[in-house]
Amino acid sequence: MAVWRTITSKNLSFGLRFDPEFYHPDFFLLRNDLEKIGVYTIGDVKDVIGYGLQAKPDYLDSGVDYIRALNLKEFGISEEILKIGKYQIPSGDYISKEGDILITRSGANCGDTGVIENGFIGATYGSYIIRIRVKKLNPFFVFAFLQSKFGRFQTIQIRTGLAQPNLSIPYIENLIQIPKNFSEELQAQIEKLIKDAFRKQREVNTLYQEAEQELLERMGWYEIDTKHILDYQTTSKDVFGNGRIDPEFYQPKFVNLINHLNKIGSRKIGGFCAMPNRGVQPLYDENGEFLVINSKHLGTTEIDIQSAEKTTERFYNENTTEKARLNKYDVLMYSTGAYVGRTNTYLEDAPGIANNHVSIIRPEKKICNPLYLALFLNSKAGLMQTDQRASGSAQREIYPQDIVKYDVFIPEKNNKPDLEWQEKLADKIIQAYEAKNQAKQKLQEAKELVEDEIGKLIN
Repeated sequence: MAVWRTITSKNLSFGLRFDPEFYHPDFFLLRNDLEKIGVYTIGDVKDVIGYGLQAKPDYLDSGVDYIRALNLKEFGISEEILKIGKYQIPSGDYISKEGDILITRSGANCGDTGVIENGFIGATYGSYIIRIRVKKLNPFFVFAFLQSKFGRFQTIQIRTGLAQPNLSIPYIENLIQIPKNFSEELQAQIEKLIKDAFRKQREVNTLYQEAEQELLERMGWYEIDTKHILDYQTTSKDVFGNGRIDPEFYQPKFVNLINHLNKIGSRKIGGFCAMPNRGVQPLYDENGEFLVINSKHLGTTEIDIQSAEKTTERFYNENTTEKARLNKYDVLMYSTGAYVGRTNTYLEDAPGIANNHVSIIRPEKKICNPLYLALFLNSKAGLMQTDQRASGSAQREIYPQDIVKYDVFIPEKNNKPDLEWQEKLADKIIQAYEAKNQAKQKLQEAKELVEDEIGKLIN
């Protein structure tokens, strides 16, 4: 519904903003509420503020943690953290300290926020991030405030651009307001909640890494020659048999992997799964009650349920969506785009559907535990097979008819699949999932504590 509001020239805000959205009445009601209780601007409390590294980094296998904009999620810093060399960092000004607040300045997740705590002290950060180091206020309180509705509306209001939203340092300094009147005790309580949450988040990573490491060790991953070879040969028989003429498909490292898996005990996915289904193009509805999982929600260890969009019950129940409806323990593979092959297990009781860039795999549980299958496909051994079988260059793609050809390590015990061992690894994934939920709950508590206290001060 259209909203009318008259703005006089003397009330045009900093930078002479003419875009009507900036002056939406809801924004000004919230600002008036904050100003009633007394506020600082970011400029009042900043010690240091600046953009991240401007040069395009060269990623390495080891080095300094490099935080990118996509790593800043609603519940803190997560996803795959890449590494760069110290020589790529021009000065210590780009090295993070505890309490540094990071804000995504541009792109789809413009305004998303993180804060540096134990796990990322000493990390650096990219050009799409603005770093703020504060004084006067507890930085963990500032982080929680920016996550709250009173902080989030401000980053939405002050950003510019439509196709590519953008935040600038002058707008952040002058137009983001933070309450003055939170006691030191309450700020310390918020800090504790956030640090407890991050401690739980580290448990997630540890448990998942332990499960993957045990898998790789039992399958003898480190015995496989996975070097990339520049000069090699194949036969016309192999070319016609596989229907592939791209040279990369015949890299010796892929042959080495499959030969090793066959030797120690493996089965093709097609031998214990029906043909995987692709999801459907969803009809999104922000007021819907049914989850939509698309490829961007599939992470390095688990599905980002918190960011999932919604659709309606009516769309969910259409005949055309039946193949895309999700069951608990469905294995979901990222099938189109930059992270093709990334795989997670759907662990929610809530009904949902997968979009058309996600493949749904349902293994026979008497042969392969779904959580174990997702762990394997997400491991080096699984992703290496994706590298071989994915097609396309600008937009990489893995199709159901290729997924069924993957070889999966299925060790046996007494001539049957060792389901007890699979379950042992699956239990670690479940524990990681539970720790993740506990971390989210702690961060939610911190955000709600901020909102409740502001509500009390306003009233």
